[in-house]
Amino acid sequence: MRDLRQSKQSRPGLAESIKSGLAVPILSDEAIFDLVLPGHPSLTQEYARYVGYPLGDPENLPRVARFYKLSRQKQAQADNGDFTANDLRADFGDFVKNFLYAQAEAAGADADLLAEAEAQYAAATVTGFAALLGYPRFDRGTDDPLQVLANLPFRVLLTTSPYTFLEAALTKAGKAPRTTVIRWRPDLRDLIDPAIPEIPAGKEPQDFPLVCHLFGLETYSNSLVLTEDDYLEFLVDINLGRGDDKRDSVPAPVRKALSGDLLVLGFSLNSWAFRALYAGLIKSDDARAEKRGICVQLPPSEEEKTYLHDYLQREARFEVQWKTLDEYAAELRSL
Repeated sequence: MRDLRQSKQSRPGLAESIKSGLAVPILSDEAIFDLVLPGHPSLTQEYARYVGYPLGDPENLPRVARFYKLSRQKQAQADNGDFTANDLRADFGDFVKNFLYAQAEAAGADADLLAEAEAQYAAATVTGFAALLGYPRFDRGTDDPLQVLANLPFRVLLTTSPYTFLEAALTKAGKAPRTTVIRWRPDLRDLIDPAIPEIPAGKEPQDFPLVCHLFGLETYSNSLVLTEDDYLEFLVDINLGRGDDKRDSVPAPVRKALSGDLLVLGFSLNSWAFRALYAGLIKSDDARAEKRGICVQLPPSEEEKTYLHDYLQREARFEVQWKTLDEYAAELRSL
């Protein structure tokens, strides 16, 4: 008699899943921005100063953005005007471009390069404006974490960044990335085509990786998940049509990818971004799925470290590694 228990295929290890491209990396916006502009001051703290945020948690971008929106709306009402959530998102994009310009200028960028970028300021996306300033430079070769990830055979990559720096890294690696975004409001479902370009016949999936921008894409500035209110609306929406391809705002390939092995890279585990990602997409995607992955982040306080380490191992079945992306990328290169 055949022993059916022996015939079951064992699940490959996480390292094998990474090497085969079946694992799914999820990169935070903060991590990508740090890699594109190494050593920059905290963008969020600069934004808090820009908006005059008065409280003691300037690193909490969704709260800072909500404060600014309410302040501007109050001012606009007094002037018989208006300041919408989309105005806030557009203003934030302008702030990021100004931030990039200031960083390039402080680093001694060529005057002609700065002038060219300034001339195209209004029409350029943040990614396009960064390119005019020479970012990302990818001048670290095989040591660059984005290039390490881009050179691995991942078929799906997820990011909370609205900028297409990840696609730039994949293109530099000789790949042709396909881009999609979660359409988390009804108006976005009318605005953004849900179709994902097909992989050409006979081509390998890893040469045409799918990149999904979970919290919005700068090409559609009103798709950005920016304030606390946005995150709450996002969490409600992505669960309303789950399982219904016609109503689901999350592309089907992304839903499928989230049920596999995950590499959650560069998140602050107490942030709105991580909590929305975990509660809305990782944990609730399939309560029966045996999630497995690695979560990489610099350690917070020892109290938080102990709590979060236990929580993620117990609830999400994640291995937690408290290290930098550079350190983890070095491990990936050795696989």
